[in-house]
Amino acid sequence: MEFRYSKELDPAGLDTEALCLNVPFRMHQSPGREDLGAIMAQEDWKEIIGAFVTPKAGLSPKFNFLSVAFPETIPDRLEVLAYFNEYGLLHDDVVESVNQQEGDEQNDEAMHVCERGATGSIENFKNITGRGLMMSKVASKMLSIDPGPASVALSHWAEWFRKGAGRRNHTQFTTLEEYLEYRIFDVGDVYLIGIGIFGMGLNIPEHEMKLLPGLCRQAWIALSLTNDLFSLEKELKAAKENPVADVSNAVVVVMRERGIDQEEAEELCRQLIRQSVAKFLHTVEATKNQEHLSHDLRVLIEAVQYILSGNLAWTRSAPRYNPGVAFSDRQLEWMKYGTPQLVFTA
Repeated sequence: MEFRYSKELDPAGLDTEALCLNVPFRMHQSPGREDLGAIMAQEDWKEIIGAFVTPKAGLSPKFNFLSVAFPETIPDRLEVLAYFNEYGLLHDDVVESVNQQEGDEQNDEAMHVCERGATGSIENFKNITGRGLMMSKVASKMLSIDPGPASVALSHWAEWFRKGAGRRNHTQFTTLEEYLEYRIFDVGDVYLIGIGIFGMGLNIPEHEMKLLPGLCRQAWIALSLTNDLFSLEKELKAAKENPVADVSNAVVVVMRERGIDQEEAEELCRQLIRQSVAKFLHTVEATKNQEHLSHDLRVLIEAVQYILSGNLAWTRSAPRYNPGVAFSDRQLEWMKYGTPQLVFTA
């Protein structure tokens, strides 16, 4: 994998629990582009959909999510992906706090736009309103940059809005195995793969796309469990404040399945994370020299490891999961006074 847009960072102090042992850590050279895209999404959300309490989504004063999870994103794609990711996280917060029917209706709006965008024609985006309008801006921009990977990404995201995106937030999973099958799909197989394919401009043969779920499975297990460890308090707080909200989290599932307390369940999740990370790193090394696989597939598999280390850095530093952490001065200024330039043009 060639590194053109990122720099290597020392992970010392970030992984105090050895959750990403031996996983390399890099950051994009232009994280300000992510600030721009994310804050533009916040501005559009307030104008089109309505106000939110605090914009605690994808940004961090130190490690924005995309900048460390996808450090080799082609620079001119970082803004539109940041816009999409911010929308996705804000959307997730809303779906988490409403009943099943309301959540499904909101998912349907975005899903239909992604389905249209996957055909590759921006003519499909006329007369769209509400949440769909935000997604139509994303799809139009992506298709104007790189139609092939954009269509693949939009197809993946349509599947995410159709089957993931909180569709099963109110399901009482009885086993960790059952829960992880859903989370693997929800977190990795469609949402993040779509970001990676468009972000790096990858063209992977259709028959190889079918290999991705198996090759990336251990990475998505580790990622899902890591997210659940760091988001648990946020989810418990939301459930306490909102009677219709349920806690869909691995820690809670393990407590219920095994009859153990929260501390024991969290430690079991940490052990599973370490095991899954080690298995995925073996997959990365094993696929590097398998020349019967396409170059772009091997690049994507290698890139997924940075999602693991980047996600950990983000979750440990983001206001979304750390109530005492503030955004950077630049982020706060742009949130208050607006972004200094338009991210999208008509």
